[in-house]
Amino acid sequence: MAEFISASIDKIHMGERLRPIDQGYVEAIAASFEERGQISPIMIRSTPAQNKGKTPYTLIAGGYRLSAARLLGWAEIDAIVVAADQVEAQLLEISENLYRNELNPLDRAIFVMKYRELWEEKHGKIDKNRNLKNSKGHDDPSVFASGKDLAKEVQERLGFGPETYKRATRIGLNLQPAMRQAVRGTEAETNQALLLKFAKLTPDMQVKAAAALKESGDPQSVLALTKPPKPEKTERDPETEALAALRKAWGQASQATRNQFLEEIGLSSFQEAA
Repeated sequence: MAEFISASIDKIHMGERLRPIDQGYVEAIAASFEERGQISPIMIRSTPAQNKGKTPYTLIAGGYRLSAARLLGWAEIDAIVVAADQVEAQLLEISENLYRNELNPLDRAIFVMKYRELWEEKHGKIDKNRNLKNSKGHDDPSVFASGKDLAKEVQERLGFGPETYKRATRIGLNLQPAMRQAVRGTEAETNQALLLKFAKLTPDMQVKAAAALKESGDPQSVLALTKPPKPEKTERDPETEALAALRKAWGQASQATRNQFLEEIGLSSFQEAA
């Protein structure tokens, strides 16, 4: 059961968030608060023992709104108190952020993968090789027996289409921590196509690419460096190619065809003499 309250800001513990706080966005929300006031309440849960009782509430969702209120020096903020344990609180945080559509492609992938971790915590690890012996060979083997349940739940609960879910999962699963950190603040952070290209690199290549990206800040040029060099083109020699084609044709021809060819080029007498 949820309860709407006006909560003392200094009684709310923010904790670690799944994405870094953008100070520019905080200032934009603060400006909106000054003009129109707070429209949407934040979401918190009761944690009486947090910080030895000094912060009896812990933030679930609304980190930017809480930061904006603190920036303005507000003493209180509108909040909804919900009954939730730590895992369910994180699921609620993910759900609200995705529903509000405030996430860039990188953060969306991170949130989806965090949702996966929490789901596995409740339902068990997803094993891609599980029950393969019992598979009947159709297009829906048990490779994703539990994974498909997760995909369906994410798509239904978070409003994702299957393609969005697949791409977010591909980025979240394959993008290494060093690469995630390196793309922050670059074009790639908001460009799903670039993130997918980085995610295709091997872990070792991602570490090297991350170091290069920190130096240059240009994802496009870093990706260009990861491509293998193109083989040098050798000049075509028509005479050599023609000779090779003739040799191949001669090797594939029957004896009768060979004799006919020799006769056509005037070498039949030579053949008889031989």
